[in-house]
Amino acid sequence: MRKRIKTTAGILFLGLLCVSGTYGYFSDTLQVVNHISVGDIKISMEEYEKKGTKEVPYSNTGEILPGAVISKIPRITNHALPCWVRARILYTNSVKELEGLNDTNLSGFPAKWIRRGEYYYYTSILKKRESVDLFQSVHIPASWEKEHELQKLGMIIQAEAIQAANFTPDFAAMSPWGNQLIRQCIHEENGTMTCKKPQTKLTVEFNGKAHKLLAVPGDFFTNLGTAMPGDVLTDTITLSNTTDDPAELLFRTSVKGRSEEKRAMLKDVKLTVAMGNEILYRGNLESTGLEKNRSLGRFASGQTGNMKFRLEIPTEWDNRMAQKSADVTWIFTVNEKVKEVVPDTEETSGKKEDSGRTTAAKDGEGRKTAHVKTGDLSRPGVLFALLIASGGLLLMIKTWKGGRRT
Repeated sequence: MRKRIKTTAGILFLGLLCVSGTYGYFSDTLQVVNHISVGDIKISMEEYEKKGTKEVPYSNTGEILPGAVISKIPRITNHALPCWVRARILYTNSVKELEGLNDTNLSGFPAKWIRRGEYYYYTSILKKRESVDLFQSVHIPASWEKEHELQKLGMIIQAEAIQAANFTPDFAAMSPWGNQLIRQCIHEENGTMTCKKPQTKLTVEFNGKAHKLLAVPGDFFTNLGTAMPGDVLTDTITLSNTTDDPAELLFRTSVKGRSEEKRAMLKDVKLTVAMGNEILYRGNLESTGLEKNRSLGRFASGQTGNMKFRLEIPTEWDNRMAQKSADVTWIFTVNEKVKEVVPDTEETSGKKEDSGRTTAAKDGEGRKTAHVKTGDLSRPGVLFALLIASGGLLLMIKTWKGGRRT
């Protein structure tokens, strides 16, 4: 029985020594939700007329006389992204046997309008909030006589627009826009669009003793602005380790919780991710091939690296995709192995313990998971007291056993 008690005490002593491990592991995760949205083309047309020196909304004057010059100003305004515009004019005539109006009766076309086929094409890009007039006035032939008296005439102006991004008309051709299919676009009521923001530095930084990943900004697609069909969008994320210890950085993506419509949109966009000159991923933006962590490398203290990404927007997208958006979450995880030195004195051990508490408190306040910290933070005096207590336990057991024998 005595031998068994001594063995138990020895195991207790070895167990106390094993508490003084010298390495700890830190892990932290950062999630960044990246949004992609499709641009829109929206134009409107209003008609004006001149009354003296003022310009007022156009009103139908009713009866007209031969030789009259009617002030009529169709004005096209762009409310969204830069675009090319064209217009065609259709005429109605209630008496087919009589001469009606045609393009020769119009005047005041700005110089940048050219006629190709049945359309007038504006040869400059119309920017957001810019307007252009199609013509200024309509001339009624002076040769018209009494037989035109009951004739009813009409004019229909149809204006169309196509994105300026990734499209260049050939104004020397008979059909400058080629065989482009123009679809009616459904817009939001206010017609507002988000324009491209100033360039922002994209950063992921494993920062100092706080062991937290910092990201600037919260959306890595912020510099890409609004995507248009055929766009190729690229940017670079700077990764850096500012701690005193080496750390491995891991990367994965997630589209969990996205609707089928949004996932289908992500599948259409091509994505390439590279770390330095090495291709990490090539596929689509839904990126199911990145659902598991992939190492971006082990970063020494002070080391930086560049993660490049490239998005290719389908040229097949048209107005049916206008103002639609989707998002994908990019997840960065850092693993760090930190060596900890066991304090030599009670005073320094106390300081280390206080520092450890401060770090844990800060981590608890953040939005990431708490870190598991190992290492010997106990004081030598406490270890000695535990050993004395184990010896006292042996003494008590021995006395108690002796009492049973008497």
